Amino acid sequence: MTSNGQPVELDPVMAQFLQPLSLDPSWTPSMSDTSKLDPKWLGPIGDLMTFYVDLWLMNKIGILRHAGDHFYLPNPQAISWADGARVLVGKDHVDFDLNLQSLDPVKQTAVVVIHHVPPSHPNLQLPAEWMQTPVADTVNNWVEVTKTKDGKYEAGVGKETFDVTMTVSTVDGRILFASMDNPVVTSGRECEDAALTKCGVAQPHTIHRQIEIALQH
Repeated sequence: MTSNGQPVELDPVMAQFLQPLSLDPSWTPSMSDTSKLDPKWLGPIGDLMTFYVDLWLMNKIGILRHAGDHFYLPNPQAISWADGARVLVGKDHVDFDLNLQSLDPVKQTAVVVIHHVPPSHPNLQLPAEWMQTPVADTVNNWVEVTKTKDGKYEAGVGKETFDVTMTVSTVDGRILFASMDNPVVTSGRECEDAALTKCGVAQPHTIHRQIEIALQH
């Protein structure tokens, strides 16, 4: 691993970690146990899982055959990244807008686009009343509460979306190249109590992540 241009030595637990991934539509994706891992790895592990889950959904539905085909899939559950120690609450809830953008019979590739969008009624239990107010142009579908080293709490809520684009081999289904654009528009407060009632002034914050993966031969 390289972070901020500097090599990072893996601890023994991380060096033994294996992430199960599959292209098989009959396989049920599940997040690995990350409770004992270095927090720096949670992002890469979750992002790689996102690419494979998106492709799994496309294959599982199996009805997108022609360029321009589209299918909207409501998602019944939120996803959590809370570790119970530093991140006490960490959830988002998105629906899936699946699109077969193009097919290239010569290169034997397909380009698929998956938009992760806020549901009309996200399945989130927001821990404080002030978190109900929409931060952006939709209902809030992202929430996070972390405990700081000085015993306080950093709490945020807002809107998260993902736009995933993948170039996939039509021969064997492998991901050849994929990119993800992931903006999160939030409003956060520093709080003194776990109930998030004794908090400072709300501060706007935007997280914008851009991720790429490519198959190396």
